[in-house]
Amino acid sequence: MEGGEILNTPLEFVQKPHLSLYLGKTITDVIQHPEPWKWAIVLEGGIEIRNKDRRETFVPTNIIGHKIKTISMSEGDTTLHFSNGHKWSLNPTQYAIYDPKYGGDAYPQWPGELEDAGIPSHPEEEISAQPSADWERQRQALEAEGQARITKQSREWLEEDQRDRPSDA
Repeated sequence: MEGGEILNTPLEFVQKPHLSLYLGKTITDVIQHPEPWKWAIVLEGGIEIRNKDRRETFVPTNIIGHKIKTISMSEGDTTLHFSNGHKWSLNPTQYAIYDPKYGGDAYPQWPGELEDAGIPSHPEEEISAQPSADWERQRQALEAEGQARITKQSREWLEEDQRDRPSDA
């Protein structure tokens, strides 16, 4: 993700939840289901980043109480970087975001064209749920929250930089 874009699509055209909406959110839990590959990172507000990769059985540890600091994406993986320095990688097309405000699982990096054709990211999974009627407003609120966080951090960094500079007096 660079310049406010995901896969060269301006963010205002992305209808599904995407990870950048949740930067700065605190991890409140990690859920492990009986099947070893079914686990989820739970964020404040009941949002879940759900693993769907049947080969990924290692559950992230030592992240509860920390925030998603940044994300990095490539063809091979999507990596979450946490405020405690830990990071965790996911298969780009084998995870879903569940946001109660959206109304169901969404596969943010699975192409919409394939979903439109009814092709899921895995034969045993569904395609992304349709957004709730209020999702657009909720998405805009999440984006505004993210912008406020970026502005606050920028001010803090500038203030810190000013304090750290030697005085010319």
